[in-house]
Amino acid sequence: MRYFIIGVISIIFMAACATDDTTYEVGNDFVESEIQVRVIDTFSIKTGTFKLDSIITSSTNRILLGNVVNDKIGTLTASSFLQVSSNSFSIDNEAVYDSIVMVLNYDSYYFGDTLKQQTYKVHRVLETVEPEEGTSFYNTSVLSYDDEPLGAVSFTPRPNRETDSVSIRINDALGKEIFDKIVDNDINNSDDFLQFFKGLAIIPDTTEGNHILGFNVSTTESASGNSNLRLYYTVKDDDDDENNDYYKDFVIVTDAKQFNKINLDSSTSLLGNFEDQEEIKLSESTEDLIFTQAGSAVCARIEIPAIKKLLEFAENGTTLSAELTFAPLKGSYDDDNPLPETMSVFVVDHKNRIIKQLTDVDGVVSSAILNKDDDDDELQQNTFYTIDVSGFVEEILFTEVNLNYALMIQYDDYTSTANNLIINNDLSSDDRVKLSVKYLNY
Repeated sequence: MRYFIIGVISIIFMAACATDDTTYEVGNDFVESEIQVRVIDTFSIKTGTFKLDSIITSSTNRILLGNVVNDKIGTLTASSFLQVSSNSFSIDNEAVYDSIVMVLNYDSYYFGDTLKQQTYKVHRVLETVEPEEGTSFYNTSVLSYDDEPLGAVSFTPRPNRETDSVSIRINDALGKEIFDKIVDNDINNSDDFLQFFKGLAIIPDTTEGNHILGFNVSTTESASGNSNLRLYYTVKDDDDDENNDYYKDFVIVTDAKQFNKINLDSSTSLLGNFEDQEEIKLSESTEDLIFTQAGSAVCARIEIPAIKKLLEFAENGTTLSAELTFAPLKGSYDDDNPLPETMSVFVVDHKNRIIKQLTDVDGVVSSAILNKDDDDDELQQNTFYTIDVSGFVEEILFTEVNLNYALMIQYDDYTSTANNLIINNDLSSDDRVKLSVKYLNY
């Protein structure tokens, strides 16, 4: 019945852009009562920011490292923990140890100013790489590690060169010990190795708030561009009486044993710290801004408490369309923090618990879609996101109980990136968050 009515109305009113008080007579051949199509865009919208307790950051196939400071959101620090091993443990008895390095291969992801220097330190993990509960690690997870670093490097990154890498020279005392244990058959398999060497922690220097980089993760030793712990040695070749260089790679055993700890310190920022997941920082207290940051679990929240009032127009009605629009704060994005083409939208309850991903009236996943005028890109005008919220509006309208639902905006890849989006909701600005509903009364 709903689609039949909508179909007939669509044919009659191909150009329907009715205001709230416009009435259309359909005629007795269709239905005796009066039919109205209204476009309502004066909804009161409640916006804010909240922070999820945690998000899963293991099995993302990306090492995230670095430190970035934003005066509105806070200081974001990404460290990585990983367990490494090898498929084979044999080295020629005539081999001579050379060196050991941690090789981090770029995967082209970066966030922040990559023209500045950064420092990474590698530490030895002191406990078994196992989650406290379940099978996953989270952005809040941490493993104990030796305070004394095994090695360090300071560098200026080149993340767009996927064939390039960052090499961190590791303490030769450790390298020689691993080498000798393999040659002497004290380490014969992965279990032996992991008993001796549980894992690595890679920690950025937090005094350098510059950028966060992504590095490749693969569980295959021979994978091209893989990040690994590499042990170099030489073996004298009897045929040419020269030393030949060899190496053995220790790769991440399983992607479940690598995770990124992503910490956000908002104590001195505009946003401020959160007590728990239920706390909402309303935009009125954050300069009419709301925030989303991948990795840290900070999420923008949009609530529309007045949707139910649509039922006051008539006893029977249906939503023809419903579109939510919001705009990023001008000047808050650039080449180092670009706007994503799409963003994920979730439905959350009054305690900010995720209920489901947003869908339209047909059950198709509905995302926030970027709209921008490329000719006007430098001025950052006419740049905004649109979301089809027709399914959300229908659910709120025709569920008997008051659902107290809201929408959560987050990056599609929020478990493996660190970008941020600042949304403007200045009520005196055209860039404020808006909902427009085309509603049919019949």
